[in-house]
Amino acid sequence: MRAFALALRGVIMRKLYALIFTGIILVALYFSIAQVYPFNWSVVLRYRTVFLKGLLTTMSLSGFSLLLSLSIGIVFALMRRSIGILKEFAILYIFFFRNTPLLVVILLTYYGLGSILPFDRFWAAVFGLSAFEGAYLAEIIRSGLDAVDKGELEAGFSLGLTRFEVFLFIHFPQAIRISLPALVGQSISLVKDSSLASVIALAELTMTGRQVGTQTLASFESYLTIAIFYVGITSVLSAIGNWLERRLAIP
Repeated sequence: MRAFALALRGVIMRKLYALIFTGIILVALYFSIAQVYPFNWSVVLRYRTVFLKGLLTTMSLSGFSLLLSLSIGIVFALMRRSIGILKEFAILYIFFFRNTPLLVVILLTYYGLGSILPFDRFWAAVFGLSAFEGAYLAEIIRSGLDAVDKGELEAGFSLGLTRFEVFLFIHFPQAIRISLPALVGQSISLVKDSSLASVIALAELTMTGRQVGTQTLASFESYLTIAIFYVGITSVLSAIGNWLERRLAIP
């Protein structure tokens, strides 16, 4: 018990020293820049409502896109492991979106599908982002399904479970547990990739920061503010992912 306490204390102290060292570097960098750039943080306070609206839009965009892309990923991962035309269609889908820039996908969705289907900028960004990220999530989930020990599946069949029950209660949960670190990493990438929705003039966080910086000439303050917001969102996702990994870890 004493050894564990000492080890935990050592880990905490190393993290504390790292934070202090990083803080010193950032402070030194800030004051170095301040010698040549007149910071005006009152702009951030004056436009705080605008920044908060952009933050809410980014969170909504990321939330809807994450749910939809996860659904797409699951469906195409299963199709990828099937046979016949479903497998070939899934392969083509994954190949196309993994080899096409997200910026192009969003533009194609808004100016292409948007001219046929009645949806606004927000949903165009959701559909484009979901289709793009869904291709990556499909491969992550497929690799997780392939990594599940076949012995566990055979044990389920030996207990009299149907193929669907084995998949639902044994195969899929194990695959998600195995894929969880990669899924969390891709979710964080999705949040950062949502900034590209600014190309279709969606008033999310990046677009908001650009507008405020252009109007007030306080570009550095605006972009640094939105960077802090992005770090906050992704840090929460990382913390949730770490908690889930510990929660689902096999003792």
